[in-house]
Amino acid sequence: MKRTWTALLFGALAVGASAQSFDLEMNGTDPKQFGEPRKETLVTEDMEKEGIAPVSVEFAVQLKKPIPLGCQYIYRITNTSDRTVVLKGFTVPDAKFNEKLKPGASVDLLTNTMNRGGSTKEEKKERGCIDCAPSINIQEIEVK
Repeated sequence: MKRTWTALLFGALAVGASAQSFDLEMNGTDPKQFGEPRKETLVTEDMEKEGIAPVSVEFAVQLKKPIPLGCQYIYRITNTSDRTVVLKGFTVPDAKFNEKLKPGASVDLLTNTMNRGGSTKEEKKERGCIDCAPSINIQEIEVK
C-alpha cells in the first residue's frame, strides 16, 4: 500500500517540476502533540535566477483523531524568515493549500488521510495510521 501511495505522490510531483516534498515525524511519545519541527530552507530556480534569497520555514504534524478509513492530521507551517511568503502545495493529493505567511506567522492545515493501513482502532488512537507517512509538498513559492 505504501508503494502505491509513493507512486501516486511521485506522479503528482512530476507534474510540478519544482515541487519539494518533506516527510514529517510524529511525536513519538504523544502523537496528539506536534512532532519535532522540521526546519527547511525553500528556494526555486526562479528565485535563484532573480537573486531572491531562500526563505526558512518549519513544518510539524500531529494526530487530531482517527476517522473510519484513516486519520485526521494537523500540519503546521511556520514562516521563520524575515519576509512574507506565499506557499502553494498539498498535504495529500486532494488537500491543496495556498497560504500567505508574514514573518513569524503560522498556519494549521487539517487533512484527512484515507488509508486503512491495517491499524486497529486502538492503534490509531495511540499513534495514528501506521502507513500514512505524513508529508507536505510545496509546489510554488512566492516571496514578497
